[in-house]
Amino acid sequence: FKPALDAYRVGSGAEQEDHQMVSPLAEMTVCKCIELVFEAIPSSIIQIYAFLLAKDKGLDAVVSILVSASTIAFTSSMISYDWDTSPKQRRKVPFQYGFIPDKASSRAICFLSMMSLSFAHVMLRTFSCALLAVTNKRWLTYYIVLDMGLFFLYKIVRRDFFYFVNFNGIVRLAMSVLQRFAIKLLVDFIMLIHLRGPCEMGGFWFLVTLLLSMAGSVGSVYLYSAHYEGDDKLDVETLQTVLGILGAVWVSSAISFTLVMRRTYLSTFYSLDKASDYFQKVSLNAREDQDDIKSDVLNYHPDVYRTWGDELLKPWTLKNWDRWEEEKPAWFTDKWIDHVPNEYIPYDWRVKYNKTKGRVEDPQMRRRSSLVQVKMLMGGEEEK
Repeated sequence: FKPALDAYRVGSGAEQEDHQMVSPLAEMTVCKCIELVFEAIPSSIIQIYAFLLAKDKGLDAVVSILVSASTIAFTSSMISYDWDTSPKQRRKVPFQYGFIPDKASSRAICFLSMMSLSFAHVMLRTFSCALLAVTNKRWLTYYIVLDMGLFFLYKIVRRDFFYFVNFNGIVRLAMSVLQRFAIKLLVDFIMLIHLRGPCEMGGFWFLVTLLLSMAGSVGSVYLYSAHYEGDDKLDVETLQTVLGILGAVWVSSAISFTLVMRRTYLSTFYSLDKASDYFQKVSLNAREDQDDIKSDVLNYHPDVYRTWGDELLKPWTLKNWDRWEEEKPAWFTDKWIDHVPNEYIPYDWRVKYNKTKGRVEDPQMRRRSSLVQVKMLMGGEEEK
């Protein structure tokens, strides 16, 4: 019942509640991605692997492979469609979400183009992995490790490897490694367009990944034809025909998708923006009446706004803090205040909060521990 429940929550426009860690849309996305990575993709590769080794290559096996790839492509396209057409995401990040047009017929064409493009990509990627596995399993390992390593190196060199979650130390490192690994797998095998964002893979490397997958499929066909000697070996002409058909579907779908999408978002598919650039744009695009959007930036790790926060966020918080204390907007919580750097909070309020121990060098200010707060709430006196 979980998939149906997630779909109902997203379809009915349910909002994230205080006790929930993620929104219904994010929860549905994570659940679907787990299913794709740990079930759909491995089973597709195994299907093609078994087909290549089978002496009797029947039509029913081919149909099964095509159905599996179509299901993966539909799920991938549906995830990206839901995120891009989400009113909340379009309001919050209008420069990233909105490439799908509003007209119903154009939306249908756009979705079908996304699905056929994803289908061709899934088939090319799983087919190349299966060919390498049949030919030499070590080559498949080298291929995946090299491809993953290039992505990690790209992120590290650009100082964009650490994820934007507000953790530190070994926890942040472990979470960043896991997150980058998962993102790369999802784009590699299902072409999840949603992950082209600067906080995830980034537009430029998203495009590079698609091109590398095309090149990898050509290379795997060559290696299979040149080095595999089994009796069940497919002839070169058949492999080239399959590769040509999938390549034609890929190119025609990409052209159709480019023509029907909103052109202003085309740059997001090859952008070099990093996570810090993304959050800077979020702050710059937020209107004066959208404090909730701008405030969300301060929930993330300070690295994402370290280079520009003093210019954009600090004047904004210092100017509006008194008003927020008076109006008490829903996002203005103790948890959010705890994430705000001390220098972004007016001095008088910092003194009142007594929340600066270990964060500034002012001896007049110290931060109460949770124990002291509990004691005071129960009527005890503050410790000196």
